[in-house]
Amino acid sequence: MEFARQEYLWLLLAIPVVILLWGMGLWHQRRMRLRFGNIGNLQSISRISWSGKPWMRGLLFVAALALMALGLAYPIALVRELHAVPTPTDLVFLLDTSPSMYARDMDPSRLGRAERIIQRFIYLKQAQDRYGLIGFNWTSVVLSYMTSDPQNILLYFDYLNQEETPQPGTNVGSVLTNAMRLVATEQQGDPEGARRRRVVFLLLSDGDDKAKDVEKPLAEVIKSGIKIYAIGLGSATGSYVPLEMAGGLNGQVVKYLERDGGTRLVSRAEMKTMRDISERTGGRFFRGENDKQVDEAMEEILFSTCIS
Repeated sequence: MEFARQEYLWLLLAIPVVILLWGMGLWHQRRMRLRFGNIGNLQSISRISWSGKPWMRGLLFVAALALMALGLAYPIALVRELHAVPTPTDLVFLLDTSPSMYARDMDPSRLGRAERIIQRFIYLKQAQDRYGLIGFNWTSVVLSYMTSDPQNILLYFDYLNQEETPQPGTNVGSVLTNAMRLVATEQQGDPEGARRRRVVFLLLSDGDDKAKDVEKPLAEVIKSGIKIYAIGLGSATGSYVPLEMAGGLNGQVVKYLERDGGTRLVSRAEMKTMRDISERTGGRFFRGENDKQVDEAMEEILFSTCIS
């Protein structure tokens, strides 16, 4: 609480003087009564009030003076609202672009669903956050370095969506290695700013890791304290894997992946590796089947770590 007119608070210093004068008055009153000699005779001819009553009146009078002084000082109650502010975040999207991601058991495909999820993250991006994008199949490539203007990432989606013959293989270890290099480059360029930011990896994949070479890069991620969140794409029933498409991602499938006998191979979502990676780094695994699940992931990734 504060006071708009603090000069009136000096009136409170007069209260001890008032108490002293009041006490002196009561003492003088009692002294005059004793001069009559016999208090019992005085009570028989006059009404003498309870001895504590003058002190009670004095206490109320002093309290009234104190409240009057405080009222003149115009007290103001200040209410300060504390708003949670998300910690500045560097979010790196690790996007699987292998042929199985072109399977169409999600609308419009697993890769198309992943792109829409990233677009939702971009829509909710905080001003202080930066986003990066790394695409991977058997190898990985940085498509967008860390930027506070992630609209550039959408340009790379146009490039990916024109791909008619996706490159085979899924190597999660490769993309983790590349992601750590990206983070190291950013930290070397601005070490002071890096200490004020947190780094998060978001893996978007159907989990069909072919390389099985993830332990070494994963150990580096764990050592650095970076959390990996994962959003699993695809269904348990699965879908055929396109190898060639006329017109890109949403075009007509010309050729599917086949077994040696000529039957089409069905790709099913395999989430065990993704779940294990996210849990070991302190992150979480989410399924990307509907917007509710994606919203839950965005809430935790973007807003779970806040400062007041």
